[in-house]
This record gives sequence, structure tokens and C-alpha cells, in this order.
Amino acid sequence: MSVVSRAVSAATLAEAFRITATDFPDRLAVRTKDDEVSLTWGELRERVDALAGGLAALGVKRGDTVALMLGNRPEFHIADLAVMTLGATPFSIYQTFAPEQIAFVVADAGARVALIESAYADAFAAAGTDAEHVLAFEDGWPSDPGFDAEPYWRAVEPEDVVTLIYTSGTTGPPKGVQLVHRNLIAAARLTESLIQFPDGAKVISWLPAAHIAERMAHHYLPVIYAMTVTCCSNPREVVAYLPAVKPTWFFAVPRIWEKLKAGMEGFLLQGDDAQRNRAWLEAAARKVEHEQAGEAVPDELAATVAEADRELFAGLRAMLGLDEAVAVNVGAAPTPREVLVFFHAIGIPLAELWGMSETCGAGACNP
Repeated sequence: MSVVSRAVSAATLAEAFRITATDFPDRLAVRTKDDEVSLTWGELRERVDALAGGLAALGVKRGDTVALMLGNRPEFHIADLAVMTLGATPFSIYQTFAPEQIAFVVADAGARVALIESAYADAFAAAGTDAEHVLAFEDGWPSDPGFDAEPYWRAVEPEDVVTLIYTSGTTGPPKGVQLVHRNLIAAARLTESLIQFPDGAKVISWLPAAHIAERMAHHYLPVIYAMTVTCCSNPREVVAYLPAVKPTWFFAVPRIWEKLKAGMEGFLLQGDDAQRNRAWLEAAARKVEHEQAGEAVPDELAATVAEADRELFAGLRAMLGLDEAVAVNVGAAPTPREVLVFFHAIGIPLAELWGMSETCGAGACNP
């Protein structure tokens, strides 16, 4: 059953965050896998407001832009929401950007303040930007625990720019796509209608926050639907996070699914059970082809696949950590058809999402 969220009726994401923090103050909001950092929605609001107060003291105000250069860590969520609380516009810089690329987007956005982690301090310094304050969280971000954020977030309007998503620059200098609060709330409603998240959904944050896929899937949607976000700081480790987190929804680029398929086939098609496993996989693939063509599945084939699911596929889903997932998606590039068929065959209905920055992320889903 789809989750019912009061926050989805909010006029702005700033308001949605307040509603979620009020309705679910004790639910886990953002964490690391080992729970070294673990913040409830109530605790996250406190951290956000304290940083918002510190930024306000630096002169950050509604309409300003603030650069973020942070990995997948709880501090990103704190920083983004703090800037948004003030009615300012946070935007993320790819961690792989060279100094000249950093300089371009900071100048183009007109950011006077940058919130970063120390790993990117040298690149930012080499960029020679006009930012007046470049602040690494390891050195301590400005804080005002007594800051009254309410007048600020209430002043945010639906047409205010909530973030900038910079294009890749393949056709020239990167261009900043301006997304407003109204855009992203509408996009969140669309995505929820495609996925139908249950209450208490869990996701893994692992893609670059400069991309709309990460921001929507693992930041804005959790704010509106009170999901729990587990931060994966190293994207190469995301597959290992799956059994530890057991995400409700998992979105990944085609290459991740291709590697998973290759690894699972290598595991299944060797040893004493290889012949049996191959036969079951082939039978399950035939069942998928019938279903995709809108044809009835022969009873004998259905029985064979049911046996394979009991004896093999259910265990594979649990081993992967996708046994609690209500949806798994792939996007950002074309996916080989055989990859889609393989995962459908083992009971993981991998569906392609299509979208782009200008559509605020997902625009369609192809099951």
C-alpha cells in the first residue's frame, strides 16, 4: 500500500521538511551503515536549524546560492536543507571536477559561500573562486543552536529556485538547470505514483548529488515521504550495502546491474548444481518472455519456475538484499535487454526509469 504523507501537500520542500520532522521526529532520517552517525528526523531538524543560523550570520539570505562539494554523507543532507531553510539555493559540484570546472560553476551560480569536505579543499583552492567563505565541515561549520528558523522557511515560495543541476558540458560549458520547489514536489508525486512507496521506506544514497537522480531519489523523496537514508560514501561498495540495508527501493545505473548479473551467473553456473540452475534460469526467462508478450504461461512452465523460486531464486534475492524491495529501477543510460530479462526471471522486476534534469528526474517507467 502506498504511503500517505502530509508533506506531499506542502507548497515548498522547506515546508515539507518541517512537516516530516514534526510527524516522524523519532524515525531514523539519515545514517551511516555502521550507525557512527544516526539522526532521527527531529535530530536532523535541530542540526539543520543550527547550521542555518550560522549561515545567516555569514549573510546568506533568500535568493543567494551556496555551493556544496560533499560526498554521500549525512553532512550533505544537513547542508542542503540548511541552505534551503533560509530560502537560498544549494547546488552540488561533482567531486571529480577539475579546478577550472569548479571555478566555472561557482562563478556561473554566483555563490559567495561553499560548504565542502576537506578532501576537496585543495581543488577548491586551486580553482581561485570568488567565494568569500569556503568551509570544510571537518573544521566546524558555523552554528547557532538557538536560531529561530520559522520566519525564514515560511518565507520560501513555490517559485523559488531550490537547486541548480549543471549539465555535463558535452555541448559546451555546463548549463545550470533551475528547478523550483513546485517542480520538485510535482516530480516527487509522479515518482511515488510510479513506485508506490510503503511507510518506513529505506534507500541508499550513493550517486553524485550534483545529478538529479541522486537528489530526487535519495534526498527530496525521503524528505517528503519520511524515508530512512543510509549513506554510502564509496559508490564501489554499494552492492555490499544491499544486504546490510535491505532497501525498499533501489535505483542504480545499468553498469551495476550488468556486474550483478555477471557475478550471479558465475556463482550459479558452476559446481554440482550448474546444470539444474541453468535449466531453471532458462525456464524462468521463457516465462518472462511469455508475460512480456501478454501470453498465457503454460502450466508446466509455471510449475517449474515456481519450484525454482522456492529452491533457488528466493534465496538469491535475500542474499542480494533485495528481498524487501518493492521496486528496483535502472536508468541514466540504455540497459541491455538480457539484463532486464535475467532479473525478472529471478523475481526482481527490474524496470527502466526515464528522466532528465529538466523533468526533475523520473518522467516515465517501463516495467
